[in-house]
Amino acid sequence: MEFLKFSYYSVGTFAAFSILFIISIFLSLKKEKTVATWWLLGMFSGYSALLFGYVFAYSLLTPVGAFHRYFTVIGTLFANACFTAFAYHFPSNDRPKEAKIVIPIALILALGASLDFVFKTLTMDKSYNFIAHTFNFNYGGGTAIVILFTQLFPFFLLARKTIRYSEYSGKFNKFVESKPNRFNEYPKYYFFKFIIGWIKYLNPTGKDAVAAKSFNKALLILLSIAICNVLNKNGIISYEMYALIFANVTLLACFYVFITYLNNSPEPTSFMVKLVGVSLVSMILVLGYVANITLTISEEDYDNERKAQILGSKTSILERDYEKIPAEIEYILVRPKSADLFDKSFTSEFIRQPNILTPELITDGIESYKNFQIQEVLAKVLKANKRNLAKDKATDEEIDEAVTQFKKTRQFKNIDTENSIELNRLYREAKTLYVHYDFIEKNIKYEIGFSYNEYRKHTHKNASKVLGIIFLAILALLLLFPKIFQSSLVDPLNNLLDGVKKVNDGDLNIIVPVKVQDEIGYLSMSFNSMVSSIKQARKDLQDYADNLEEKVKERTREVQEKMDEVHKLKVQQDGDYFLTSLLAKPLFYNANRSKKSATEFIIKQKKKFEFRNKTADLGGDICITGNLRFGFGNQNKRFTMILNGDAMGKSMQGAGGSLVMGVVINSIMSRSASNKRILEVSPEQWLTDLYYEVNSVFKSFNGTMVISVTIFLVDDNTGEAFYFNAEHPFSVLYRDGVASFIEEGLTLRKLGSDSEYEFQVHKFQFEVGDKLILASDGRDDIDLTPNESVRTINENEFLFLDIVKEADGSIHKMEEILYSKGTITDDLSILKLEFFGNTVEDDTSQMTYTPEAET
Repeated sequence: MEFLKFSYYSVGTFAAFSILFIISIFLSLKKEKTVATWWLLGMFSGYSALLFGYVFAYSLLTPVGAFHRYFTVIGTLFANACFTAFAYHFPSNDRPKEAKIVIPIALILALGASLDFVFKTLTMDKSYNFIAHTFNFNYGGGTAIVILFTQLFPFFLLARKTIRYSEYSGKFNKFVESKPNRFNEYPKYYFFKFIIGWIKYLNPTGKDAVAAKSFNKALLILLSIAICNVLNKNGIISYEMYALIFANVTLLACFYVFITYLNNSPEPTSFMVKLVGVSLVSMILVLGYVANITLTISEEDYDNERKAQILGSKTSILERDYEKIPAEIEYILVRPKSADLFDKSFTSEFIRQPNILTPELITDGIESYKNFQIQEVLAKVLKANKRNLAKDKATDEEIDEAVTQFKKTRQFKNIDTENSIELNRLYREAKTLYVHYDFIEKNIKYEIGFSYNEYRKHTHKNASKVLGIIFLAILALLLLFPKIFQSSLVDPLNNLLDGVKKVNDGDLNIIVPVKVQDEIGYLSMSFNSMVSSIKQARKDLQDYADNLEEKVKERTREVQEKMDEVHKLKVQQDGDYFLTSLLAKPLFYNANRSKKSATEFIIKQKKKFEFRNKTADLGGDICITGNLRFGFGNQNKRFTMILNGDAMGKSMQGAGGSLVMGVVINSIMSRSASNKRILEVSPEQWLTDLYYEVNSVFKSFNGTMVISVTIFLVDDNTGEAFYFNAEHPFSVLYRDGVASFIEEGLTLRKLGSDSEYEFQVHKFQFEVGDKLILASDGRDDIDLTPNESVRTINENEFLFLDIVKEADGSIHKMEEILYSKGTITDDLSILKLEFFGNTVEDDTSQMTYTPEAET
């Protein structure tokens, strides 16, 4: 088998081929395969053929090796067509009509491209690619485009499935809930459709969507190989790097597809398969990297040996004393220093076997090498001249132009000897293949040639040892690992599984044996303990059943006693609630009598209860309004005071806070407004005094009672307003059909707590027709999914602005809309002030604060 000579790249491709071949066999042996599994088997078989083709090419030093392209091209096209079919059928075929059309087209396209490649290369000359160390056909650019397309199409299908299977309930949904009715609405509709699609693809939800995205990731990895191929063709990365990436990345991508399918396949699979599979791939990858390092060192050893021979014989070479040069040197050529690999100006100083190597063969080899290297550039030159390389023969001028363009590329600079390091290994084809090393002496370039066959023998010797190690490692892992894991892992797991099955069948006498005190041993002991507990519980249950009548009577008596006790406590608690609600109701009073600043409010406390056939509610929300006069004598102004607050805490605690607030505010308003009193202080000072007085009252409770509150003083004639907001929801201004917040941020903490902000009174100017809306937390605390098991609380702080606009400032309409959005989870209070100013007249005799009248 003189033609069998493993190359530097044989090891990595053999390792990858072995794994994919084993996966193909595993899938073929699976019972009751689904349609998706059959197509996945086709994909792995195709990629196995692809890698076998590369193993075939890298290991045979004969022109027959060029036929590896049949395996690589046909295998890849078939694998991509099968992957397209798999993308339709996994996890289910939701587009059967489309699949019936596309899958046959993909298979026919793969068959057509394969036949086209075979027919056009059957009689084509075979050239040797020294970079890849393979014989090859200089054809396949069009097939490469078909291969790329057949990889992109399943990527599109899986991306589409990811989006379709994924769910989205974000803020953009409102833009696509219904299809547009007008033409100008379509761009916005499809724009948000596009945005939602990207969100669903990048962050899929749901098992099927995540699985489809995982397969898409594997395709992205495979597409990266095509990108590396382009980089290699342009000389950006070396072929050695590309071959290493190709073998390992293909292996990783396919294994990623395999594991993803096992994790999401409806067909049962064993834990042993995953365990051995992961171990096998991990070991092969490690051995592949070790082999790469080993063969790199072997290549360096070969180069160092040849360099040593050349340097040791340099004097004899320069003096033309060729009898003293080593027997391994096959020829010596002398060329000008500036000559590149395409230059035919040389002198054959020494040829060991003139019957095999002649100057004419060297010249023909240079021409053949040049034609091989400039093929892609020449094709572009002919295309620019509206000619086709496959049909038209290039003229000498076109060839010269292609050579000129090629010499400007990075690829030429990588192979040109003038730009390479002296004594760097290069190659020459002159019917026979050679390795040569160059050195320059007195502006003369000396080319020292060696047999390429001997170089491959050196590589073959080391590569065959590494391949033997990998082959034995695969056999050992496949044969020994299952036995090793069988006793230490699989058998204990099977014992535990058998125990679970027997318990499911009703057998509680099972005891799982515990052989090793590891994680599985601990799990087995826990299972035995659980079964023992179930067994005891069943025994107790039987005992209860045997003595059920007596136990029921005893338990009924105990339950009745507890129920009576609970009922007494409930009646007492409801009495406390009712008393508190009676105390609070007269304090929450709309005492404003101004028609220039009209006010109204609603309060819906969350806690509902019944006491002695009377229903009532209880909570921490509070609303109070009234009128005040500020100034001196006849020079006074009438103001309307409005307050909306929310005492922290549930039920009684919140109600207690609102009760304290109501008592304090009503007391302050009574002494400030009784008997038409005129306050000889500024509104700012009055609000400041009120803040410090109320804050000190709440602080006396040592943090157990705090309240958020917003208080406004509005000049009834001018609309000038003074206010402060103690960590209460922002005030809303409804003006000219637009709702907006008055405050821009937090300026004060709740009453009863320390504040890092210095207290200050803020100003605002109302216009005629403005509506001011104050509302508690209940306006935002909405359960948007009241009929689902998991609550979804509204997080959109601007939702209330939309509600105010939709209700056109009506607080009763606001309440109705709020309840239509979902369930209110907190107390709700809404207070509205509508400013009319001097457009209406007031009855000043009624401008006094008398909450007792309401009581």
